[in-house]
This record gives sequence, structure tokens and C-alpha cells, in this order.
Amino acid sequence: MGSIRLGALPDTKPWHAVIGRIADGSSVAAVAGATSAAAVRGLRLSKGDHGVTRVIYLLAHTALAARRTDFAAALGELHIAVPDPPGLFDLTAGFAAAVRHWHLDTRTAQTDLGQIAALAATEALTHCVGGRSVTLFPTGQEIQDATRDLSTQNGFALLAHEFYARFTRRFLLYHLARELSQHVGGNGRFATPGEHNAFLADLDVHCHEAAIIVRTYAGGWYSKSKFETGITTEQAGKFSAYALTKLRRELEVRGEAAHG
Repeated sequence: MGSIRLGALPDTKPWHAVIGRIADGSSVAAVAGATSAAAVRGLRLSKGDHGVTRVIYLLAHTALAARRTDFAAALGELHIAVPDPPGLFDLTAGFAAAVRHWHLDTRTAQTDLGQIAALAATEALTHCVGGRSVTLFPTGQEIQDATRDLSTQNGFALLAHEFYARFTRRFLLYHLARELSQHVGGNGRFATPGEHNAFLADLDVHCHEAAIIVRTYAGGWYSKSKFETGITTEQAGKFSAYALTKLRRELEVRGEAAHG
């Protein structure tokens, strides 16, 4: 994952609790909640991360671009370069490139959190647009129609839900991946690699369930901002900060309930 450096978890009391949850066979919710509590500084930093804000801004405006007659030209105004008409891969690759180029053009360093957000957004677009397409390799009008579906209040709520679910999973694994692998085999938490993979699958489900907390809020914010003033970078930053706060609290509450 580029600049991300994964080593042993920090030698602090909160991280000892995370290791303990893994070792004693605690539920996915308990491990995720403990990790969120221990990594709270990272989530706080992400609330003010310009790269994370830019990703949210681009997600909202990508959906809005599909309302325009010339979809490719509208995307081009966002510096999302795609052929006319675009395919699904064109859209997602163009989105990812636009994020990278924004960092270069503005000389804004891409943090690990920003990279996590960019990857999560690309996955969310792939899932939401691809899932609304009829053909296996959708192109042209089908891509625009599927993306336009995400430009409604409910559509953006679903897109934001997918984004934050995937962001959360990547954020938690940023901290957990190395430690989890050390508990496979022998007397570890996971007797086999299969059990380790099952845990990761359960973590994915858990993150999607936890991210439901932001879905209604995301739809309401999108609709209100679009109607009143248009979606600005500042509004995207405020939205993301509050959404991440709600998500962190949800993870910790679920963790405490599972462990208690």
C-alpha cells in the first residue's frame, strides 16, 4: 500500500488490549472496537486530512456529473479523464488518477489515510456502479445511468455507506494485518490460514454493519448541501469529520457490547 509501513503494534496499554482480544479469541466486534479505541489518534487525523476530504468531494461530484448530458466532459471538469463513452474501468481508473494528480498539482502530500480513502472510494465506485449495471462489462449509457442513480439522496447514501465500510476495514487492517498473521498456527488464535481468512471475512461484514450509522446522515447532508449552496470542499471536510466521529463511536460501542 505504497507509503504504509506495518510493524508490530505499539507497546502501549490500549494496544496490549488489542493483542489480548486477538489472543483470547474475542469476537470480531471486540477486536475492531479495541483497535478503534487504540487508534483513535489516526481517526482524528483523518478528519482533517485534505486527501480524505478531496476523495469525498470527488465522489459527490462524480455522481452529479452523471446528470449532465455530456458525462465524459463533466468528469473532465473534475480532472477525471475518461474516453467518451467511458467503461466501468475507465471511470474508476480515471477517478484514482484524478486523486493522484490533485496531490501532485497542489503539492499536498498523500498520507497513508489519504491513500486508504482513495482505494476505498475506487472500490465503492466499482461496487455501486458495477452492481447497477446489467452487462458484465458495462460501457456508455449504462455506466452513466448507473452513476446517475448515485446522485439522488438515497443513491449517495448507499455510495457513502460503501465508502466508509471499506475505509474502516482498510484502516483497521492497516493496524491489525501484521499482528493477526502472527496468531496463525501452533497455539495461535487461528489454527489454520482458513480460520484467519474467515476472520477477515467477518471483519468485512462487521465494517459494513457499523458503517450503516453514517448512511442516513450522508444522504441528508448530500441533498441539503446540493440544494442550498452546492457541495464545496469545506462542506465535504465537515461532513467527513462528523461521519468519522459517528463511525468511531459505533465501532467502540459495538466492541464494548461484544466484550462485556
